[in-house]
Amino acid sequence: MSATLFFLLLHATACVDEQEIGKVHGGLVFMEMTVPGLEIPTVTRSMEGNKGEAVVKTIDLLIFDKSAPARLIQHLEVKNFSQNESGDDYKIEFKLDLLKDENVGSVVLVANAAREVKAALPDNPVDTEKQDFLEELVFKTSAGKDGSYKWNVSEPGYTPIPMYGETSVSGITPGMSITGVELIRMLARIDVENKVSSDVFNLQEIYLVNYHTAGFIAPAWNESDGVLLKESDEKYPYSRNLDPRIPGAAGKPDATQDAAMKYTYMQEAGSAGPLLAGEIYVYEEPKAGSVAGVCLILKGIYQGTEYYYRVNFTSDKTDPGSGSGVKTGDDVPLYRNHKYIVTVTAAEGIGYTTFDQALRSASVLSNLKTSILIVDMTGIKNIVYDGQYFMGTEGKMVDIPWSVDKLLNHRVSSDYYGDWKAEVIDSMTTGWLKFANDYASEKGTDINSGFKLDLKKVASPWVGNDYVSGKIVFTAGRLRDTMIVRRVAMADMFARSNIVLSSGKLTFAVTEEDNNTIPANSQGVFCKWGSLFMFAPAGIPYDPVKHIVYYPPETSVGNWGGGLAGWDLVPYAHDNFSFDTPPLTGDNMDAFREYEDEAGFNASEGIGDICRYISSKEGWVEGKWRLPTYQELGLLYDETPTKPQLPAGGDFANVTTDYNLHADNHRDGKSLLNSGLQLGARASGSIALDRDKKTPPSGTVYLPVSGHRYPNGDGDVVHIGAYGYYWSSTPYDGITVNYPLLYRKGLEFYDADRSYAFPIRCIRDY
Repeated sequence: MSATLFFLLLHATACVDEQEIGKVHGGLVFMEMTVPGLEIPTVTRSMEGNKGEAVVKTIDLLIFDKSAPARLIQHLEVKNFSQNESGDDYKIEFKLDLLKDENVGSVVLVANAAREVKAALPDNPVDTEKQDFLEELVFKTSAGKDGSYKWNVSEPGYTPIPMYGETSVSGITPGMSITGVELIRMLARIDVENKVSSDVFNLQEIYLVNYHTAGFIAPAWNESDGVLLKESDEKYPYSRNLDPRIPGAAGKPDATQDAAMKYTYMQEAGSAGPLLAGEIYVYEEPKAGSVAGVCLILKGIYQGTEYYYRVNFTSDKTDPGSGSGVKTGDDVPLYRNHKYIVTVTAAEGIGYTTFDQALRSASVLSNLKTSILIVDMTGIKNIVYDGQYFMGTEGKMVDIPWSVDKLLNHRVSSDYYGDWKAEVIDSMTTGWLKFANDYASEKGTDINSGFKLDLKKVASPWVGNDYVSGKIVFTAGRLRDTMIVRRVAMADMFARSNIVLSSGKLTFAVTEEDNNTIPANSQGVFCKWGSLFMFAPAGIPYDPVKHIVYYPPETSVGNWGGGLAGWDLVPYAHDNFSFDTPPLTGDNMDAFREYEDEAGFNASEGIGDICRYISSKEGWVEGKWRLPTYQELGLLYDETPTKPQLPAGGDFANVTTDYNLHADNHRDGKSLLNSGLQLGARASGSIALDRDKKTPPSGTVYLPVSGHRYPNGDGDVVHIGAYGYYWSSTPYDGITVNYPLLYRKGLEFYDADRSYAFPIRCIRDY
C-alpha cells in the first residue's frame, strides 16, 4: 500500500521567522516530495511492517538565497497536516502562502527532526550559512532501558526516520509549483536471515557492536558551501566506497556485550530461519578496517554447543566497473538509505565461546559463512514478492529506437541470492532480441548483477498498428518477473517540446498530458552549445542582466556587459572555458558522455549537456535525457516518409521584430509559434495540423522554427518564425557543431560555431 501526505500550511499554523520573502505578496506555492524505497510485505511487527519507513510526522522547510555559500532567508515549521493513502508512490504535498522573492536559490526540507532543526539554528537564524546549518543538523539517540542505543521500532510509538531533501529554484513566484523533491532517509537498515537448518546451527541472538549514536541528517555535502555532493564529485562517497562523514559529537558505546544492540532471532526446529526485517537501523558508519569497526556478533547453537561468530560488513563481489574499485572481501561502509541483507549460508565449524573472543577475531576466518546483499533503496520499483524474498527492477518496459543496434544493461535488485535464469519469449519471431551471449536465454548465480541484452536493428517499428516488441521472463528462486522491450520510432524518443522556463526551473514536455501546459510548438529558451546559461528567446540589444533567464545557483552572471565582448564571456563548451573536446569518433559521437565522470555537466562552471543537467534535478522532468547525436537527428529525418518535403505548419513569416518589441512576454520560451515542421515515421501529408503542432501523435515530433541568438550580431535574436536551429551533441570539428536547419521547404544539416545560442530538443538517454 502507498501513502500520500497532504499538508496545508497557513500563517496561523506555522512558526515563521520574522524575515519575510521579498515585498510582493504571493499566492499559494505548491510543493510535492517523494519518499523512495523498497516497501515490501513483512511478517515482523516492526515499523517497516506498518510503512513506518515512509511516515512523516513533522516537516521543516528552509529557504536559502542564491549566494555562495547560500544564506538562510526563512524557516517554516509545518504544524497541521493529515495523512491519507493514495496513488502508487509515497508523496508529501503542501501549499505555502509565501511572498515573492527573486533571490531564492534553494529550498531544503527536513522531515521528522523538528527539535534537531531548531537546535541547529541560532536564535537569530536569518543569514545562517548553509554549510554551518548542515554541520549542526545532527540526530542523536539516547540509551534505552537495556543500556543500548537501539532505534525504537516498537508498535505503537516507533521513532520515525529523519529525512532530508532539497531542490534548486530560481526565485519564488506566486502560484509556482516545486515538485519531485526526494526525501532521503538518514539511516541504514540491516536485515538478517539464517538459511542453515536449526539442527546444524540455531541462530538465537544478533548483536550490533562498535556503532555510533548520532549521525548527520543531510547526505554528503561540500564543507565549504553546503552544496550537496553529486555522483560526479570526487568526494561523493556513495558510489566510490568512501567513508561517510560522522559528527564529531557522535558517541560510540563501549565494545561490550552489555552495550551492544541486541536482537532476538527465533528459529523453528529442523528448518531454516525467517528474515529478520525492519528491526535493525543504524547511523552511517565508516568501513570497519579493524576489530574496532562496526560489526555483527551472531550467537547460536552449533551442533549442541553455544558459540559466537563475528560478521564484518564486506563486499560479496568485485565492482563491475562503476568506479568504486571494490573487490570481493573489501570492507564497505554503512550508508544512509541502503539495506544490508546478511544471510548465513553455511555453518562449517565451531565459533568462539565468549562474546569478547568473537569481537577480537577476524570474520574472514570464521567457520560461519555469510553473504551480504547491499541494496540502494533509491530508484528500484516494480517490486515482486513471494512471501519471503523480493525482486525489484528499474522498469518493466524499455523503449529502444528501431533503427539502431544497442547493448542494454538491465538493473535488478533482490534479497534472493541464488541461481537465476532469463529467456526471450517467442524467440523465433524476435530474433533481434538476444542476450549478450548471443543466445535467447541466460543464467547466473546473482540476479543483482543484472543482465545484458544485445538488440539489433529491425526493418520497421510497427507490426500493424502496434510497436514491434519482445518479452523477457526472468526468475530467481520462486520469484518471477517480466520485461518488455519495444522498438519505437526515433520520434518517440524525443521530448515533446523545447526546453522552457517554468516557476524558476528548466523543463519540457515528456507526455501528451504535458503538452496541455507546454505545447510542442513552444518557442523554448536558448543556450550556447554546452552551456548551462539559458537566454530569453527575444529581446534586443542583448543584455546579460535582462536576457540570461537561468543559470546554475553555483554560478553567477558577471559584469559582462553587452556586445560581442560580453557575449563571449558567457560560459560554454569551448577551450576558452577549459573544455576539452573529445576525439571525433563519427556521427554518433556524444561529446558529453564521459564529461565530468559521465555526469555530462559541471554546474559550478556552467558547462555541459543542458538535458543531462535538467535530468539531474529532482522534480524538473521525469526520466533521463541528453542532447541528441547528429546520427539520431539524421535517423529522425530518414524515418520521415515524406522527405525531402516535410509536413509544415504556418507561413514561416519572420516575427522577430514583434517578439523583440514585447520581449518580456516571451522570456520564458512558452510563446507558441505558428510555423514549424513535423518529422517522424508517422508524419504524413504536406501540412501539419494545428492540433498536431501542440500535441503531436505517436511516431511524430513537431519542431517550431524558433530562431536563434548569434555572436556576430552581439547576441541579438534573428529568424523567429522563419528558421529553426537545434543543437546536437556531435562536434563537426574543434570549432563547430552539427545541427539541422529547418525552413519552409524542409530540413538540411550544417555546422555552426559553438557560440551561437539555439533552442534545445532533448532525447531520452536509452
